[in-house]
Amino acid sequence: MKALLLLITATVVLGFGYRFYSKLLALWVFRLDTNYSTPAQAALADSGVGASRHVVFGHHFAIVAGATTITGTTIAVGWGWIPAFLWVLAGSAVAAGTYSLGSLWLAVRHGESELPDVAAALVGPRAGTLFLALAIPLLLSINAILVWLAAVLLATYPGAALPFWVQLLIAFVAGVFLQRRHGNGILVVSLAAVVVTAITLWLLGKLAFAFSGALNLDVRGYSLLSVDATMLWVVLLLVSAYYASRLPVHRLLQPRGYLAALYTGLLLLALLIGLALRPPAVIAPSFHAPVDAPGVVPWIFVTLTSGALAGFYLLFATGITGRRIPRETDARYVGFGVAIAEGLLAASAIAIAVSAFATVEQWTSYYASWTGVQDLPKLLVLYIHGFAEAAQAVGISVEFGRVFAAFVILGLIAVSLDAGIHVQKNLLATLAQRYQWPRLAEARVALLVTIGLVGTLALYDGRGQGGLSVWPLFGIWNQVLALGGFALIGLALQRRQQPIWFVAVPAFFVLAVIAWALPWQLALWWSSASWLLFACGGALLVLAIWLGWETVRAWKQDTGSAPHA
Repeated sequence: MKALLLLITATVVLGFGYRFYSKLLALWVFRLDTNYSTPAQAALADSGVGASRHVVFGHHFAIVAGATTITGTTIAVGWGWIPAFLWVLAGSAVAAGTYSLGSLWLAVRHGESELPDVAAALVGPRAGTLFLALAIPLLLSINAILVWLAAVLLATYPGAALPFWVQLLIAFVAGVFLQRRHGNGILVVSLAAVVVTAITLWLLGKLAFAFSGALNLDVRGYSLLSVDATMLWVVLLLVSAYYASRLPVHRLLQPRGYLAALYTGLLLLALLIGLALRPPAVIAPSFHAPVDAPGVVPWIFVTLTSGALAGFYLLFATGITGRRIPRETDARYVGFGVAIAEGLLAASAIAIAVSAFATVEQWTSYYASWTGVQDLPKLLVLYIHGFAEAAQAVGISVEFGRVFAAFVILGLIAVSLDAGIHVQKNLLATLAQRYQWPRLAEARVALLVTIGLVGTLALYDGRGQGGLSVWPLFGIWNQVLALGGFALIGLALQRRQQPIWFVAVPAFFVLAVIAWALPWQLALWWSSASWLLFACGGALLVLAIWLGWETVRAWKQDTGSAPHA
C-alpha cells in the first residue's frame, strides 16, 4: 500500500465529518445563532478592531496544532499504523470536533469571562479554583516543552533562524494592514506574505545563524552554570514572547498565527503532491507491540491527544479565539474545522512515519526502544527530513525543503508558546484576584512571573530539558482537562434544554480512559521510584475526583430547574 492512500483517505473521511457531522452539531445540538451578539462584534463597535473568520481560523489552528500533534502521532505509530490512523480519523471527526466546536460555543456564550469564571457560573465557586489548578500546571508544562523544542530546532536548523525572526516583522505589517481594513484584503496579505517569505527563505535560508561553543561557570570543581546554544535560544524566545504578549492580540499574535497556518497549508499541499508524484510504500507494520511499551489501549488515546482530542482547546477558546469569531455560527467553521485540519496534519505525520524508511528492519530499529522514541526532537527531525524527501518530486531541493519544514514547525511552536503564555498570564492574574494578591494581579507582574516559571522549568536541570521531565504526565493531564471541558459544555447544554448525548458519549469515553490509565501509571511511577511524577499524578487524581463530585452535584441541582437564557 502507498502512503498517499492514507492522506487521501484521511482527507475524504475528515471532509465528510465536517460536511455532515459538524452541521448536525451546529444546527441541532448547539443551535448556533447568526444573530447572537458576540464579543468580537462588541469590540468592532467600540474600537473598530475586527477580524475575518479566516484569520481567526488560521490563528486557532496555529495555536492548537504543531509540535505536539506531530510528536504524539509519530509516537503512536509505534503500535502500528492502523490503530494510530483510526484514532486520528475517529478522534478528529467526532471527539475533537465536538469538543472544539463546543468550547468555542461556550466561550462565545460567556463573553469575556475567563475559564475559572465560566466554571464558577456553571458548576459553582469551588469549580473556578479546580480549573485554575488544572489549567495552570498544564500550561506551564506545555510552554516549557514548546520553548525547549523551538530552541533545539533553531540550533539544529540554523538556516531557518533568520527567516523565523524576519517573520515577526512580516506578521506585524500584516496585522496593521488587516486591522485598518477590518479583516478584509486577506487574499492580498496572503499572497504578499507568501512571496516575501519565499524570497526571505531563498536569500537567508543558506545563511546559518547559530551559536557555537559553551560557557561554563565552575567553582571549586563544581559546575554552577553551563550556557550553550539551546539555553541562549530559550532566553531569546522567552524575551520575544514577553514583548509579543504585551501587544494587543490583533497586532501580532493573530496575524502571526494566520500566516503560520497558511505556510502549514502550503507544506501539506507540497507533501501531498510529492507523495502523488513519487508514492512511497508503507513500510511500517499494521500492528506492532514494542517490547518495553505499554499496551495500545488505553495509551494510544493518551499519547495521541493532539490530532484527536486535546484538553487545552478549551483554554485557548475561552482565553483568545472565542472572543474574536465574528458570528456564533463561525464556531462550526473555526472550531470543528480546526479539529479537521489538525487531523490532516496528524495524518501527514503518519504518512511520513510509515514510509520514511527503506526497509521494515530500519523502521523496527527506529522504534526498537520505547524510551528512545520519546525523544521529541528526534521525532520532529523525522518529519522534517521525510517532508524534504517527498518534496523533491515537486522540484524542491532537500536542503531548502528541510529549512522550509523547520521554519513552518518553528512558526507553529512560537504561536502556541505566545498563546500559552498569554493565557497563563491571565490565569495567574485571575488567581491573584481570587486570593487578594494585588501585586501579582497586575498584568506586567503576572507576565514576568509566567516567563520566569516557564524558563525555570525548561532549564532547571542545566541541559534545557526540564520541560520533558513532565512529558509522561502531559497526556493524562490533558485528558482530565478535556473531561472538565466536556462537563462544562454538557451543563451549559442541559441548562438550555438542548441535546447532550453528543457531548456525553465522548465525555464518558474520556472518563473511561482516565480511570484506566491514571491508576496504572501511578502504580508504575511508584514501582520505579519516580516520586515527582507520582506526586503530580496523585494530585491529578484528587483533582479528577473533585471534578467528578462537583459535576454530579451541579447536575443534580440543575435537574428539574427552569432553563437558563
